[in-house]
Amino acid sequence: MESIDESSCLNDELREDSDLSNAVECARTCKLGETKTCYYKFVIERYPINGQACSLCMPNATNTLCPNCQCAPGDGTQRIALTVNRMIPGPSIQVCEGDYIVVDVMNMLKSDSVTIHWHGLFQQGSPYYDGVPHLTQCPIIVQNTFRYQFYANNCGTHFWHAHTSTQKLDGLFGSFIVREPAQNEPYAKLYDYDLANHVIIVNDWLREESTSRLPGRRAGETGRNADTFLINGKGGFIDSDGETTNIPYDVITVDANKRYRFRFINSFCTVCSGQLTVEGHDLTVIAIDGQLIEPVTVDSIVSLAGERYDFVINTNKTPSAYWIQIRGLNSCASILQLAVLQYVGELSTPSTNEPTSTDPLPAGIVSQFLYFMQKSLNVAATNCDVPNADEICASDLKSALPIDPGILKKEPDVKLYLSIGMQSYKPDETFVPNQYQNYLVLSQNKTMITTLNNITSDSPSAPPLSQFDDVAEEEFCSVDNLPSNCTSSEPCTCIHLIKIPLDSIVEINVIDEFNAQSVRHAFHLHGFAFNVIALGQPLGPTSDENPRITLDYFKQLEENDLIEKDLISPPGKDTIPVPNNGYAVLRFRASNAGYWLFHCHQIFHQIAGMEVIFQVGEVRDIPSVPKNFPRCGNYKPAIQVKNKDSKRKINRKQE
Repeated sequence: MESIDESSCLNDELREDSDLSNAVECARTCKLGETKTCYYKFVIERYPINGQACSLCMPNATNTLCPNCQCAPGDGTQRIALTVNRMIPGPSIQVCEGDYIVVDVMNMLKSDSVTIHWHGLFQQGSPYYDGVPHLTQCPIIVQNTFRYQFYANNCGTHFWHAHTSTQKLDGLFGSFIVREPAQNEPYAKLYDYDLANHVIIVNDWLREESTSRLPGRRAGETGRNADTFLINGKGGFIDSDGETTNIPYDVITVDANKRYRFRFINSFCTVCSGQLTVEGHDLTVIAIDGQLIEPVTVDSIVSLAGERYDFVINTNKTPSAYWIQIRGLNSCASILQLAVLQYVGELSTPSTNEPTSTDPLPAGIVSQFLYFMQKSLNVAATNCDVPNADEICASDLKSALPIDPGILKKEPDVKLYLSIGMQSYKPDETFVPNQYQNYLVLSQNKTMITTLNNITSDSPSAPPLSQFDDVAEEEFCSVDNLPSNCTSSEPCTCIHLIKIPLDSIVEINVIDEFNAQSVRHAFHLHGFAFNVIALGQPLGPTSDENPRITLDYFKQLEENDLIEKDLISPPGKDTIPVPNNGYAVLRFRASNAGYWLFHCHQIFHQIAGMEVIFQVGEVRDIPSVPKNFPRCGNYKPAIQVKNKDSKRKINRKQE
């Protein structure tokens, strides 16, 4: 990797406190017993894409640690984005297990509040820094700074992103890598290098600010699909006239005949899935969402919002440059974005034709040379039950980590059923006088909300984690505890919360009743990783042309012992794509006291209510509120009307 000028990493806080380590010092080879206090400063602001700074420099892989080039190229089209330190992706946090992380987040957006979630970090003992607005903290208001501080105690490939509105879709995200000493790394012998600049982070991208798609339009651009993808913040774009932008593809360099560990992060926000392929190279996957699996070698990886994959590439091919592609699937099938894998000493332009959306690289190009059958890793594929299918599914993966014996017992301590749903309304049902319902535009004549168990979740006015007494008990609800104004047949809007006993084994059964073809909802659990006990996509109980699974039908399958469960070595994850018209069975031990969100990571679905809070343990079990922790909530003092005489006296004084 190119050398980095560490002065680009320094700021006033680092200069004043010699005990703090900067980003480059923390992105090191980890050693047993050595830890650091790693300090980062995030300045969030609105900033132009491909603006004036891009005439001065173009960012490369070295910019991920220190912001020494203030050009945010995107796909070259002009728009305003949200950036951290004028970078997209934002600064990469790369540390060692056990390091203490301090991040000062300064909100310079002028108009919006913000929080940052550390996706994949368990926050064991530090739930107040999980970064969920109005659940774990008050949002950071304009011109204010919030200091996040916690230990990086679970190693793996994680990332950070805004957890407020659609800000992640506008650019507020970046990688968060936690390494461990080679002596503790089970797969250290499978690769020679694990470099800071071998992180591939992809995001879906709109050519306008995301708020223009929320709640949506009834004419023009009515959908919320991505316009394009970016790889490490860059991407080419061909407009309707065939003109291309001048943004170069991201280039990742390698030496020949070495083995490299790559870390792939899917920072999508919409319903698209993407298929990653590296021309001429197979991918040996060793970890998913920071959880080690028994290695599997594939030609491509299909991923959804929030997932992460670690894989090893052997650079034993003819030295050259090779295309890296992320190809959209389903509703994003017309989108394809590229980067380049360049062998050192070779040209940075591949010798093969540049792939296009109509002529992409075959997903199994490696297999055409080496195997009889192409293989793609697609955790929640539609044909997982087909023998000799060309996709490797969750059921084909095995955990390489010791598994809590409680996870593997026949019955859990707590069993939850969560049905994914959608309710559509006509305008005269949505726009009722003096009512202001949360909604998304579904089509020209319909609006919708999203639900779990027929509940569209609302947000508290103050975080129950630190201000429990400020949130009325009757504001919370669950399917077994609906407010008086709700019925079991109509969707209910309230703060969806389920209480879970501390240290219990919890099974979550997620059933897709959403009734939308090809949509797979990617659900993320804060505070934990879970084991994937089962994924399936059975035929529904009807003989319709497009049969749908229901919660009742899932329970019938369960009662008849027709859910094939892996109670031997189920793989671990923290973000799971639920098969379309299917189900996911997940288990975890609830050993981390706090309020933890479980939600769809497709951002518009979450905003429309597809989330639930898990309260793990009682309030007394939760770590104490940090000293001087910010407070928030509604401000409604008593109405004080001045009498007429008082007003006359005031007027006379003014005269």
